This record gives sequence, C-alpha cells and structure tokens, in this order.
Amino acid sequence: MLIMTSTTVPSRKACDVNQGLEAVKTSVPVPSPASAWQTSFSGFKIIEGRAGDHHDVQQLLTTLFHGPSMGDFQAQIDDPFYEPNDRVLVKRDKHVVGHVHLAKREIHFGPFQFAVAHATDLGILPEYRGQQCATQLLAAAECRMGEDGAVMGVIRTSIPEFFKRRGWSVCMRHSFSVAGARDILSRLGESTPVEFDPLQPARAPLNIRLWRHVEEAALMRIYADNTHNVFGPVARSDSYWRWLINRRAYDRIYIAIDGPDKIELNDTLTPIVGYAVVKDERIVELMTSDDDPRVAEQLLARTCRDAIEHDTHHVRLDAAPNDPLHRAFKAAGGKQHYHESEAGEVWMVKVFDPIALFRTISSEVHRRAKAAGMTIPNELGVLLDGKKYVLSTRRRTTRLEPGKLGRSYLECSASEFTQLMLGHFNVEASIEAGRLQASTRVAVETAAILFPQLPLWQPPFDSLPS
Repeated sequence: MLIMTSTTVPSRKACDVNQGLEAVKTSVPVPSPASAWQTSFSGFKIIEGRAGDHHDVQQLLTTLFHGPSMGDFQAQIDDPFYEPNDRVLVKRDKHVVGHVHLAKREIHFGPFQFAVAHATDLGILPEYRGQQCATQLLAAAECRMGEDGAVMGVIRTSIPEFFKRRGWSVCMRHSFSVAGARDILSRLGESTPVEFDPLQPARAPLNIRLWRHVEEAALMRIYADNTHNVFGPVARSDSYWRWLINRRAYDRIYIAIDGPDKIELNDTLTPIVGYAVVKDERIVELMTSDDDPRVAEQLLARTCRDAIEHDTHHVRLDAAPNDPLHRAFKAAGGKQHYHESEAGEVWMVKVFDPIALFRTISSEVHRRAKAAGMTIPNELGVLLDGKKYVLSTRRRTTRLEPGKLGRSYLECSASEFTQLMLGHFNVEASIEAGRLQASTRVAVETAAILFPQLPLWQPPFDSLPS
C-alpha cells in the first residue's frame, strides 16, 4: 500500500487487494498492541508467516486475485527489506485462509524520514468471510507494524469504510495529467525559445536516449536531489534501487544528457540531467537535476513520439501536484487530476501514536510559525477525541501537552488530527465542510499557519505491478 500509500508493492489492481472483506462490528474484541498479536479465535489462528508458507500464500493469492505470477511473487521475496514474517496469516487447521503482507519502507516528510509499513494483498477466502477474520487480521497487522517500529501503516483500498471504523484516515491524493500525444508535441513546439544572450555560451542540445544499467548511479543521484525535503516519496537505498530496477515493472527508462552521448562509469563526470520511467505510455516517474525546463519537456516529447509510434493516442504523467509539467498537459487541452479517489481507490494511513508524531514534527511546525511572523507566545487549544490539549508556541519550541482549551481551540478526532499533521487538507475548507470545528476565527488562522496543506504524494514507480 504512499501510505504514501503509500504507496506499495501490489502485484494487482489495488481494488482487488481488499475485495470481499466483511463488515466490521465495532464491539468485536481485537488484540491490543500490549498483548501478543498472534492469537486464536473461533477455530482460526493468526500467526506470522514463515518461508515454508510461501507456496501456500502464493496459491491463496492466486485464488483471491488471479495472481501474482511466480515471477512477481519472487520479486516480492527479493525485496531487500523482506522477511517471511512480514506476512501475517490466518490459518484454519493447517490451511492458509487469510493474508496480509507488510512491506517495510521509509518515506520523506519534509526534513524528516518516517518508518512506515505498506499493507498489501489483504484478503480472506470467500468461504471464511463473515467470521471476523478480516477484523482480527487487520488488528494483528497493526500490532505487528507497531512492533516493527513503523510510525504509520499505509494501504490503498476500494473499501475505505472498513478501515475508517478501525481508525484509518484517507490521506494522500492521486496526482496525474492526461493529454493527447500529438497535442502535447504541438504545444511544446510552440514554446517560446529562450532569448539569446551573447554573454552566455550557447548550450549544446540535449541527447535523449534509453538508459543503460551502468548509469544507475545517475538515477539514484537525481532522485535523491529531487526528494530531499519533500513530502511522500519513498527513501530509496542503493539495494532498494537495484531491486526496483531488477524487478522490471517498467517498459523503458529514458535519460537526458547535457552534452556528448557517451558513457561515463564515474557518475561525477556523467552529464545526465534527467530521467523518465515509462510503463504503457504512462510516465510513472520523471526527475531532473537542472532548472532548465527543456529537460523535462524533451523527456516528455520523446515519450510522446514513441507513444505515437506505438499507435497510442494519449500520454499520462504521474507527478506531484505542484510539478510545472502539468501546465504542458493543460496547454495541450488535457486535464490535471488531483483527487482522493481514482477509480474508486483511495490511500489511507493509520498513525499509531498521533501525539508522538507531533513531537517528531514539532520543530517544523515551530519553523512555520516563525516564518509566518506569528505573535509569540501563542496558544491553540485542541479537543482531541474529547481530551483537552494545548498547542503552545514559544520562542524556541512548539509543544502539544494536556491542558486547558482556552477561548480559541479546534475540535477533531484522532483521524482528523492525523490528516491535519500530514497536510492532507486545507484547514479553512475543512472547517467550512464540517470536518473540523473551530471556536474562533483566530483558531482557524492559527491552525492554517501551523498545518498548511502539503503536496503529499508518492511516485507510482515503487508500486507498479511487475
């Protein structure tokens, strides 16, 4: 599952991941994080997976989701962070009847990195649905995520109500643009050329070609530069990059070279200034290391030309909502999509300790207060699931502690507070919609400064099916 998702290594459409889960009765007892999550109930056992379960798990997933193939399943196992006990299983006698895979990841969140667990391939055999297997499995999975040190769980699902009843929040949005390939090329061709400056040396034309494996370090460098201090992308280690490349979930990777087209084994000498990962004429990741807009535009143009050769009429770009390349699609008569739900699927997260998460990001919240020129000291009350807290900003720190609400305060649930901290929504719009309640206008303005809406988004390259 960003979670961020997000955010995830599914091997099929995410809507299949959760199909057929039964309705939840909130009165059903579930394992608490303080207890052993491996438990028995009504003839079922919830246990952690072992290497010996791989064959049965693959058969179960094929029954539930008509996949993955053996190659796709092996790719999951080859994940450098994978352990067999990352799978939580429901067994009846000796048979695996339910499953969820918890993929360990770290994501960027501005100046921070969070450990997260992406829940994927969550399902129960049809004949065992309606017996609380899914409820118990999810509760056990949450305990396991917390045990492994995850700050939050992430999942992509088509049944958000099931997860909302378990305290999960809709978070992250789908962000992409679609336009006709010929229309995009036409608009790019009409772009105003850069004015000639006789005092600056002329730049050599860019070379756009297919990537070669010896140039992997350049991709890693450009990605690291682009994801520093942003919100949502997976933090990729060297071993994770190699796994991501070797699983071949993409069709091709283009690179942009600023200078002669030659291979340099030393990446410090390689003039690679951008790359684009393409799957079925869909650009799933495009990054550049140059402020020159022609780098991204020429990578896009190459993708469009190849799409036309393949008799594909439209090109899709998945990119952060604030990516300037969306403008090229709009200018070409296309449309930018930035919605919580796409084809009935949403990203959801569950923060296991919202107060602890606030303590982690409090330095960034304090920076926002100072940058906005907020009067200090300042206090904002927070009525969180009926408990009173005060968000106190002083000269050096911002803290959230139990205390009196005061005249200006916000009222919200833990789920809504999670969305607030992660920058999922605009404060004023959410108050108008009734998702948050504020006692005064001052409370609204203060919350909007401390918790602005963020471009929280995760490139889909990490979650493409093999």
